[in-house]
Amino acid sequence: MGAEAQMKPTVLLTGGFGNLGGRISAALHIQGDWNIALASRTHTQAPTWAPNAKIINLDLLEKSQIKNACRDISAVIHLAALNDRQALESPIRAEQISGLGTRHLLESAIDSDVERFIFMSTAHVYRSPLEGTITELTPTENRHPYALGRMVGELAVAEFHKREEIIGVRLRCANGFGVPMDPHVNIWHVLVNDLCQQAVSSKQMILQSSGNQQRNFIPISDICSAFLHLLKLDRSKIADGLFNLGGPSSLTVFEMAELIATRCGVVLGFTPSISRPNPSQDENYSGLDYRINKLQATGFFPKDLKANEIDAILRMCAQRNS
Repeated sequence: MGAEAQMKPTVLLTGGFGNLGGRISAALHIQGDWNIALASRTHTQAPTWAPNAKIINLDLLEKSQIKNACRDISAVIHLAALNDRQALESPIRAEQISGLGTRHLLESAIDSDVERFIFMSTAHVYRSPLEGTITELTPTENRHPYALGRMVGELAVAEFHKREEIIGVRLRCANGFGVPMDPHVNIWHVLVNDLCQQAVSSKQMILQSSGNQQRNFIPISDICSAFLHLLKLDRSKIADGLFNLGGPSSLTVFEMAELIATRCGVVLGFTPSISRPNPSQDENYSGLDYRINKLQATGFFPKDLKANEIDAILRMCAQRNS
């Protein structure tokens, strides 16, 4: 390690080879203020987007591996978790990874004098469907295994933060979407990515619902910016450490499909059709007002460049299908 690298703090990312972890580690590499360590159960070499990263072998269900994972680390970005489909199939494992694994990683971080621990949670801890006005004070009522696992992890972070043993930040993220660094990551089931793939492969997008329900969509570029912001945010502005993260406004699913169709015309030269079932007789969706005022009060403001992110996904889909 060179003299310049020795002077930089090191941030450890769990899930660093996944969709979000790849983008965040790439953003950290470009920014250049941090040494990067990526935790993985399977990868042994640094990725092209973070070529100087140190790879740490880590299984969150192996306490012996967790014990030494945070040595010489200044901050942890904890992303590793089962996605919603995986959590529904394996609810016990979801809670073990997001709950027990998070607690053990926190204990390791505290033992190693890590200053800051940022935990990626989800807006879906609040309720399902996610609708109405949502602030950090809204009760967490969702009993889906995906939400429950994240809440167990949140409770551990909140506990150690309240004891002032570590700066613990919990991010309840809305519907993130974006182009992955690695096209082979398990991200193509996510709504926006799936619609982009449909548009490119078949020149049509088929919605599974009327599309009238609102979602708060946030480009991954803004999620990356939020993490970079929180890594350096003064402790006095972190308060209890809980923040909603989302876009400035919500769209219906159909409106998002229309935006994708428009961008497809600009980027690829054709406009895919959109088909959707008629609304059911008892359909009654409320709007979604996902409040991010608390995070904005710390000085973070999303750029909300949805079109840029969609364009990049469409180009990757075109390459995948060529």
